[in-house]
Amino acid sequence: MIYESYKDARAAFLQAARDRSAAISEHTLSGAKGREGEVLAMDVAVIGESAAPKALLVVSGEHGLEGLPGSGAQLDLLLRMPDPPRDTKIVLVHALNPWGVSHGSRGNEDNVDVNRNFVDFDVPYVRNVAYDEIFPFMCPQDWTDDAVDRAAANGKRVQDEHGGAFLLTGMTGGQRHEPTGTNYGGSGPSWTRRTLEQIVAQHLASSEKVAFVDWHSGFGAYGELFHLCTHAEGSEALDRVATWWGREAVTRNATAFQGAGGALPNWQGMFATFLPGLIPNAAVAGSVIEFGTFPNTEVRSAIMIDRFLRFGRENRSSVSRDELRSRMLSGFAPVDPAWRSAILTRAFEAHQKALEGLAAW
Repeated sequence: MIYESYKDARAAFLQAARDRSAAISEHTLSGAKGREGEVLAMDVAVIGESAAPKALLVVSGEHGLEGLPGSGAQLDLLLRMPDPPRDTKIVLVHALNPWGVSHGSRGNEDNVDVNRNFVDFDVPYVRNVAYDEIFPFMCPQDWTDDAVDRAAANGKRVQDEHGGAFLLTGMTGGQRHEPTGTNYGGSGPSWTRRTLEQIVAQHLASSEKVAFVDWHSGFGAYGELFHLCTHAEGSEALDRVATWWGREAVTRNATAFQGAGGALPNWQGMFATFLPGLIPNAAVAGSVIEFGTFPNTEVRSAIMIDRFLRFGRENRSSVSRDELRSRMLSGFAPVDPAWRSAILTRAFEAHQKALEGLAAW
């Protein structure tokens, strides 16, 4: 089941974990409250022996707007998945960005995109100049009925002038110089990053083999799974996940961006690429997996609305702020029962295949 609020989703996750006799730990975000005044926390549930040499890590809610479908997938695993073999444990980390999940925003309490925050902050930041090109039209101060159309037209202009990779790096690559903008990577390690590093050290540092699934939503066909795999071509890790989920599934990143001619952004600060460095003694393989929703233009408009609702000035459109919020939320978590049923079924199958792959590894 996919719940409509962080408060209810968290309660269901914790109850299911207790019913499974999972080992539970709570990591509370101090100094912030949820949309309903609730406590905010990153919760961990571990099924299986703590010293098991193999582990399946499943995380949700890095991008708050995408957290409730990911929470639903984790809950479904808790409710339906048999106990793993004795040499395997399942580590579920729920709501990495609890403020964003609760308040319905992609970023955290400081507008940090925590999936652009896993960078080495000791290395001088090289300004993402592509972001300077897209900021004016992706982050309008006033919202108008033609805001999305104007962004699309300007995006085409930038692509025509600089190429698809430049546009996509500006749109989604990550930036660290505009704190009110989209994909803001922050000026230092976020609470989410620090907490997740502690969790990984506690539960995975002694693991020998780690599979991971990092749940997101937005990219891909409606109701289908889209694997956004960051393993390098020709790597052992890519070959391994190809045996779990299919080579075609894990090697089609460029198809996520319609009309970009096969270009990809230069992503910075993603947890999936950072994880292997946190557990250098383990072999690591896995993928970001997206629940497909709508075409890029609609998903992009939801991101634009999110930024406007947090930092914009005046709504001069024909719809209310509440209507804009509903449109934004639907962009990442459609209320359609058929969509929700489909993605939970497919998420369960993805978890099963990862566990089967671990067993054979």
